[in-house]
Amino acid sequence: MRNLKFETTEGEPPTEDFKALSDGLLSHHASQGHTRTWKKFCIFLKDEVGTAYAGIIVTFTWNGMQINSLWVEESLRGQDYGTKLIEMAEDKARRRGCTIAFTDTFSWQAQGFYEKLGYKLYGKLEGFPEGNALNYYSKKLN
Repeated sequence: MRNLKFETTEGEPPTEDFKALSDGLLSHHASQGHTRTWKKFCIFLKDEVGTAYAGIIVTFTWNGMQINSLWVEESLRGQDYGTKLIEMAEDKARRRGCTIAFTDTFSWQAQGFYEKLGYKLYGKLEGFPEGNALNYYSKKLN
């Protein structure tokens, strides 16, 4: 019999523990017929010395593209850099065979921005954080 105990960690988990968890989940997905692979993809808007002023990080998983992070430096907002970043990521997703894109954003952030680009609200977590909401959006990629 194993002598098991619970162990807690704040911050990043130890590499070997994270790997055990990830490998276990991937194995379970595969046993259910869903071999899972994911690939991070990033686009950054930089100046001539390499300073980033905008960027997007997405993850391609199965037939989907998850927008993990999108940011445009405040002085550049309203100049379509965010739109261009989304469009470039969506184009890459389509070429990879993705049929859906999805993300979440807080109620004080980019709701109207995503809606303008064709994303539809499919869920809302009210009261997170207090007095606000976390909104979930998706878009079919044709």
